[in-house]
Amino acid sequence: MSWSFYFNMEKLALNIAESHINNMTNDNYWEEDDVFLDGEKLLVNIGNGFVALTQLSCYFESFLNTIINSCMHYEGEVLLKCSYEEKLDIIFMHYKTDYTSIKGKHCWQLYRTATSVRNEMIHFKETYIGDGSSIPNFKIGKVYVAEYFTKNSITETYNGYISLCKEIAQAIGLKIFDRIDVFECDGRDGLTNYVYDETEIDIDETRFE
Repeated sequence: MSWSFYFNMEKLALNIAESHINNMTNDNYWEEDDVFLDGEKLLVNIGNGFVALTQLSCYFESFLNTIINSCMHYEGEVLLKCSYEEKLDIIFMHYKTDYTSIKGKHCWQLYRTATSVRNEMIHFKETYIGDGSSIPNFKIGKVYVAEYFTKNSITETYNGYISLCKEIAQAIGLKIFDRIDVFECDGRDGLTNYVYDETEIDIDETRFE
């Protein structure tokens, strides 16, 4: 018998983000109560944090694309090229649901901040960060790097992205299977995707506990 195999980018992106967050610390300063940054500490945190933010963006886009492709059964390409928020509008329009309340939640604010920081870094324009006897704390995307690029902060953002996806799935009547593998096959009770429609796939999640 032959099985059909599937690749869950959501799970891979989370795994990569988590591995880089684990390499971070909560200290970017020379010493306690200092006002200047330790370049080596910051380089580790900002480097790993940037990879984590980039992967979280991949996670979110893959999540939206899976809904459009697999749950809405869209077979074209046009919708997949829309911006994240255009995709959200399309998804909630399809499910005849409003997502205004989601925009007021903390997880949405974490997503917006992370998007701003990531975009600022990808399209970095201003190289000047300040004066002093050493590297001063400076802002990227309206947040200070010493406080934002820490293990605790990026972990909060990581959890925020997962919470946001759960809020979206719940609002439109879909389910997320957290313990799905990166590579999945339809021999596992037909479950192949990170987010799915339980009216089409009946999964007993207690089997996987």
